[in-house]
Amino acid sequence: MDGVLSRRAFIGAAAGTGLSSLGWNVARAQAPALNIMSHRVHQQVATSADRPGGDVTADWVKRNGRPLSWITLDNGPLHDRLQRELVLGETSIDAAYVLNTAISPRLLNLLEPLEGHVATAPVEDFPDIAAGMVEAVTIDGSLRAIPIRHATVGLFYNEALFEEQGIKAPPKTMEELIDLAGRLTYRRPDGTAVNGFAFQGNSHFNFLTMAFAYDAPLIAPDRTLLPNEAGMVTMFEALQTLFDKKILPRNFSAMSQDDVFTMIQNGRVAMALAIMGRYADFNDPKKSQYPGRIKLVPVVASASVKEKVPLVATSDFWSIAIPKNAGNKDLTWSLIRDLASKDGTLRQALNGNGPVRSSVYSDQRLVAAVPQARIEAAVLPYARPPLPIFAEAQRAADIMMQTSQGVVVGVMTPAAAVKELRSKISPLLKA
Repeated sequence: MDGVLSRRAFIGAAAGTGLSSLGWNVARAQAPALNIMSHRVHQQVATSADRPGGDVTADWVKRNGRPLSWITLDNGPLHDRLQRELVLGETSIDAAYVLNTAISPRLLNLLEPLEGHVATAPVEDFPDIAAGMVEAVTIDGSLRAIPIRHATVGLFYNEALFEEQGIKAPPKTMEELIDLAGRLTYRRPDGTAVNGFAFQGNSHFNFLTMAFAYDAPLIAPDRTLLPNEAGMVTMFEALQTLFDKKILPRNFSAMSQDDVFTMIQNGRVAMALAIMGRYADFNDPKKSQYPGRIKLVPVVASASVKEKVPLVATSDFWSIAIPKNAGNKDLTWSLIRDLASKDGTLRQALNGNGPVRSSVYSDQRLVAAVPQARIEAAVLPYARPPLPIFAEAQRAADIMMQTSQGVVVGVMTPAAAVKELRSKISPLLKA
């Protein structure tokens, strides 16, 4: 087994190299792992040897003689555990990925200040990393994390199912999407039930993507709550229509991101909102029943706001940080530098990551290897996070999710839902 020195190996090594050399090898073989807490997708884009970018961490592991141990959790459990780890006297977590919606002054203050590390061993061409993201992870002039991934949502559609229903092109407006989704909710000749539209129902992210399609953010960048109530009501009405007509799956409110991915790959949904970086997975012959037939376009806006909102691009971003109460800080920083370098960013992008460096989008290797890169680059000027960064952003996100689910299943009316959002989120903004 790896990392275990057998008695036969011990004797052979002692005879051939001497105990001092053997002792170094034993220590190297038993070197403790560097522990990284992240979502599963971060591990995949960093370590998948079978993807175009290869294992981005392999050279670092070889150079340092330290294995990496990835602790992967869904978003909520990940940040819950991180908060608990950060207040311990010492944590075994060496590096942690942090989502923008979880960022708060309290969290940032529990992360290692990085300016000393940057001064000693700078990140390559740091200004190339998106400035707005860097600002979001800086507190009182102190950098606390390095942006590493953005995840922008797109509209995927199954070209084969469109052809079966005689539909020649994807929708140009949200109204057309709802109409086509009705036509694409059907039972195929082989008995497979197809839903016309789907997206993750157990997160706020795509509920707010739908709201952006009606130019109705929950909270504006200046922290104005519900600046377009009428648009939010219209969005909720659209959700009710989609569910009442059985266009959305019956288990929609409990659907995770992975559930939606599986539906896309199995041909059980005709259109779906999903992260653009999943394009390769959806068209992978080993994973998808429709390789090459899953197409991607930007999310469409309502016809009533098309002039103001040409494209809808909801984007979250992740950063990688070192807990203030962790050990191995210099070693961890060397790994972060590798991951955040131009080559590291490009190779993770080739593996499906959303690159936070603008230069990567003009790299012909990415353009040639990643079909969605052109679309992703086109929508980035319009990209915005679902919520502005503030201390109670995660609680506001949960309230948006729960309220939206209530509208979908008919527990509350759209007008009552807007009233609920205002009453529950106003105190969070004041706090």
